[in-house]
Amino acid sequence: MKVETVIRLPMEDSGLQHCIVRLNNRNMDSTRKDRNRFFRREPLVIVNKADGSKVLRYAMGNSGLKICKNAIGLDYDAVDALNVSYKQEVDLEVRRAKRWEIWHWYWQHPDQSVQLSIKLGVAGAVLGVMGFLTGVAPYILG
Repeated sequence: MKVETVIRLPMEDSGLQHCIVRLNNRNMDSTRKDRNRFFRREPLVIVNKADGSKVLRYAMGNSGLKICKNAIGLDYDAVDALNVSYKQEVDLEVRRAKRWEIWHWYWQHPDQSVQLSIKLGVAGAVLGVMGFLTGVAPYILG
């Protein structure tokens, strides 16, 4: 989806605890049947075509904000990361996030507690596999 304008989200929608993007309801599908539109709470990547910067946000409907079909509502942190300004002409692209982009986003998440939890989870999974292989090795080799 091509985006031409960015609207400021209200304070109750802003911050790292929410990480949402508000879209026009014509771009949303609550039934999860139309793959041409975005689903509610689906991870989306917003890319600034001018400089390649990107952020990951979760899709939500417009919630009473006046958002036209080619506009999105973003919080200050996302606007700053994308190097754009509110209510000015922008060249952004919104698309579904790929699995590796979601993992990469959480690996480098701005909130240190989220970043630490994902890294500890990955370390625990690796150590678990290594422990399993160490336990099974005598039966396989001997």
